Amino acid sequence: MKKKQFPSDLLRSDREHLNQDKTIRQAMLEMWAELSDARYDSSLLKSLVLRYAEAEKRIRNLHEQLQEDLASASVIQKTLLPAAMPESDIMEAAWKFQPCDAVGGDIIALEALDKDHWGCYVLDVAGHGPRAAMVTVSVAQFLKPSSGIDLYNPVRVMDALEKEFPFTRFGSFFTIIYGVVDLKKQSFSFCNAGHPFPALATPGGAAEFVEVNDHMLGLGFNEPRNLVTLDLSSGRSLLLYSDGLTECVAPDGSFYGEDRLLRTFSANCRLPVNEGAEAMFNDAVTFASGIKFKDDFTLLTLKTRI
Repeated sequence: MKKKQFPSDLLRSDREHLNQDKTIRQAMLEMWAELSDARYDSSLLKSLVLRYAEAEKRIRNLHEQLQEDLASASVIQKTLLPAAMPESDIMEAAWKFQPCDAVGGDIIALEALDKDHWGCYVLDVAGHGPRAAMVTVSVAQFLKPSSGIDLYNPVRVMDALEKEFPFTRFGSFFTIIYGVVDLKKQSFSFCNAGHPFPALATPGGAAEFVEVNDHMLGLGFNEPRNLVTLDLSSGRSLLLYSDGLTECVAPDGSFYGEDRLLRTFSANCRLPVNEGAEAMFNDAVTFASGIKFKDDFTLLTLKTRI
């Protein structure tokens, strides 16, 4: 009878068994380490997700608060716009205002100083958004009749603004046309501090720019200012605006420009001022072809009744 061989694996030396045990223990340690790393990574990932969610919530709350603040600022700014045009049998007026953001750096004002005089201005603060809007609100409040400024004198108004709103104080500058309508004389006397040239049109004639322009406000220049008086009789129309109109951009990158402004103003100056202002705005919208205005759109028209 043949004897069976004793299993050889049971004859291995203790050293071999020891080495095998070490290998198993090492593999188990490595597996434990990997599981620990996985648990740590999972815990870290969970912590990061929670922190991100909390940060996102805070950002969302801040964004909502910012939107509420901007909406409130927009309401405040709109209260500064003319609620209604002064009434006169001699002169009529209309305006259009479209900020490119919730709040803008432009503002318009037109109000009766007395039964024979209107004070008006178009203001454009450099930039747009909340910071520019704060400056417009400050200037608008400063130019209220209760401020004690001689609003009948455009030169004195400009000097007062230069003193009150230096660049070193606000870190910003602005352009403005301020003028006074004399209803009896059917005239408009104004100063232009760095603002785009106003346009004047006569019925049946082409519109032209009134090319008078002094330095911007807030820069500390002490040069004398030019006071200009325009004849608005016989159905003449005057257009005051900001560069948001001439710098309106078409899809091909071209600008609305001064030539188109004069053509459009000439074509619509015979219309009642409300219709003419609306036509000017619609022409700019058509030109932009759906592209959002990159700057505030502002215009004010004055016209004597024939």
